[in-house]
Amino acid sequence: MNLENIKKIIEPALATEKLSLYSLKTKQEFGMNILEVLVDGDKLDSDTLSTVNQKINDLIDSELPEDYYLEVSSPGAERDIRSLEEANRFIGKYVFFKTNNLEHEGILEKITGETLSIKVNLKGRFKTFEINYSDIIKLRLAIKF
Repeated sequence: MNLENIKKIIEPALATEKLSLYSLKTKQEFGMNILEVLVDGDKLDSDTLSTVNQKINDLIDSELPEDYYLEVSSPGAERDIRSLEEANRFIGKYVFFKTNNLEHEGILEKITGETLSIKVNLKGRFKTFEINYSDIIKLRLAIKF
């Protein structure tokens, strides 16, 4: 199974649903071979994922070995932010970040060049951290409780 071929086949179908491919990989769980397709977009509900699953299944049926199962899902509410370009999509969102010296959650207010401005609530006092993207060890969306 060639993942690049599968990627070329499914990306146009995802675009028609206003979705993008977040990741594509094979994995093994409980002795089963799985092709995992994670899709991203503004409207990700179970109906959309079900429709996309069926479309992808129809498109790649001949590419998918018989011993593989297709799994289509979203990257989740606390997905990793994997690049500076991706971070730009989440300005105004609540994020978790970790550097060598800091580990907090806050609002990603803006990005200037390669510097992220993240507003953090420190026991009722707000502080905005200016962090160079290259200094970030971990950056992901977070859920505010």
